[in-house]
Amino acid sequence: MKIAVLGWGSLIWDRDTLKIVDEEWNEDGPELPIEFARMSGGGRLTLVIKPNWKPVRVLYSTSAFEILESAIENLRNREGTSTERIGFYNFQNGDKNIKETNLSVFENILAWNKMKDFDAIIWTDLPPNFRDKLKLEYTLENISKQFVEMSSLEFSSAKEYIEKAPKQIQTEYRSEIEKIVLREQANRG
Repeated sequence: MKIAVLGWGSLIWDRDTLKIVDEEWNEDGPELPIEFARMSGGGRLTLVIKPNWKPVRVLYSTSAFEILESAIENLRNREGTSTERIGFYNFQNGDKNIKETNLSVFENILAWNKMKDFDAIIWTDLPPNFRDKLKLEYTLENISKQFVEMSSLEFSSAKEYIEKAPKQIQTEYRSEIEKIVLREQANRG
């Protein structure tokens, strides 16, 4: 079984335990609505699928595993999450794990795979949580407030993630978030 692993965030620059066969990530993945909309460990504002937002072309690689369950476990282990948070579609038998909120973006994955012909596709399917975690609306103003309130360690971690995010992942908010980071860095001296 040939399995694609989709990526758009830290998987790209830090494979850690993820086993893939391609030396470099392929830049012609499907278009998905990705945004910096999840507050993760260390204060990082990370990239996740955010339905109904601007689609961007994500990256992909081929898993070193030929058994879908093994590829899912490998990605789950790398991400330090539960199996339920690994999205997948098995083109051979129709098995899938796709959040209801992400069903609309699944059509892009299907259309993309018609050109690539993978037997299965897997991805990290963490939800946006900015509003739930911080009890704030997801706006640039509130993102800016978050950066101001971060400790030095959190700010450093958040800044690193944003700087290392693949340049092709030009989300709706990315350029404004980069400006927020530069402004906050200047304010911190």
